[in-house]
Amino acid sequence: MKPDDAAFVHAHLAALQLSLERQSVKFYCTDLTSVGALTREQEYWLNQELYKKSYNILQDDFFVAVVFSEEHFKAVVSNYIVPSATPSHEFVHFNYFTDQAEALQWLRGIKKGQDTALIQAVS
Repeated sequence: MKPDDAAFVHAHLAALQLSLERQSVKFYCTDLTSVGALTREQEYWLNQELYKKSYNILQDDFFVAVVFSEEHFKAVVSNYIVPSATPSHEFVHFNYFTDQAEALQWLRGIKKGQDTALIQAVS
C-alpha cells in the first residue's frame, strides 16, 4: 500500500532523525517494490526539502540504493524524463537495483572504500 504524503514525509524525517542518533548514517536503501512509483509531490519534496536538509545536517555526501520491481525498473528506464526544473544535488549519489541484496552490496562496497581511505589517511 502506498503511503499518503503525510506518512511519507513523517517516515523520511524519522529516518533522518535516526541517522543523527546513529552517528550520521550516510548509506540508505529504499525498497519501493511493494509501494511502486513515488508521486510527483513525493519526488518534489525529496528534491526540494529532504536532500538539502540531510546534507545540511550530515555536512557530507550520502548514498541511496533504490530497489524497484522488475516492471517498475523497466518502466523507469523506458519512460523516465528528468524535468528541467529538478535540481541536481552533487552530494546525493543514487544507484538503482531490482535486487535488494545487490543494492546492499553496493552500499557496503562504498562504505568499505571510505573506511579504507580513512585508515590509510591515519597511518
